[in-house]
Amino acid sequence: MRCGFMRAITSVAVAAMCVGLGACGAPVPLDEPKGEVAVEDSREPAKEDRTRDETPDVQTEKPAQAEKDAQAEKPIGVSINLSDDSILTFDDDAASAQLVEDMQAGRTPTSCTVLYDQMGSRPSVTITDARTMREVYKKLARMLVEGETNMSITDSYHYVLFELQDGSKASYAFEGEDVLVRGGQNYAVQDRSGLWQYVRQLQEDYLREESAGDDWLAIELDDEDELVQRCPTSAPAGEVVQVVVPPVLDVDLHVSVNGSEGAGAFVTGDTFEFVMPDEPVTIRVWTDNGFTPGS
Repeated sequence: MRCGFMRAITSVAVAAMCVGLGACGAPVPLDEPKGEVAVEDSREPAKEDRTRDETPDVQTEKPAQAEKDAQAEKPIGVSINLSDDSILTFDDDAASAQLVEDMQAGRTPTSCTVLYDQMGSRPSVTITDARTMREVYKKLARMLVEGETNMSITDSYHYVLFELQDGSKASYAFEGEDVLVRGGQNYAVQDRSGLWQYVRQLQEDYLREESAGDDWLAIELDDEDELVQRCPTSAPAGEVVQVVVPPVLDVDLHVSVNGSEGAGAFVTGDTFEFVMPDEPVTIRVWTDNGFTPGS
């Protein structure tokens, strides 16, 4: 199944072309079938128009294939044993509690908008793919609140905003990577699962998609067990393509390109490389137990 991005609603002036790989989400044991990822190329509102603890009220246009999006697929819940100091539980926030309840019940949010801000130079990304939203949710849920802080950072306003199926929103605003702004109070937080690294990857994926030329060829992903963490959605012929697939214990991991396992190879423990041929490709990833009948 192809993992890709919808084009931006408006354009962002970006001087440099990013060459990051496309995000296909990290593997999770209870993930829902894949959907589509939409990106919103919108700058963060001017800082003077925002309160310190206010996440921008992002207005998004629903993708044309909304009737086929993740919410219409088989609902699969995500259950996480949340600690009392999780960002989703520490202040008994009603919107966070609703988000947790919805995710457990498989009521995937309508969208999730994320921004890692560098003085307004990076785009926000609006996700409608259920698999990617689950990954953002899990990384956010594992962020721990260490306590109140007087630390404050300017010109670095990150955020995560979930729009739930009932129309309500659960939002989380940050000053820098380590300061949560909540109810007029700042809190020191610990990003244990690499939320901001993941958000930056989503932004790079979008920028790569924007840089694609007319001669770039499609890359489809067949990953039924959702083992792949990252893969591109297209590439020009002759480019070295990398697919990130973490090792899996007690089974044999296989990756094929257009049906051939010999078309590429693992260059590190989790990075598979191949040279893009002069035709679209399908990357298939699967495992088996290595047992051969009669052996």
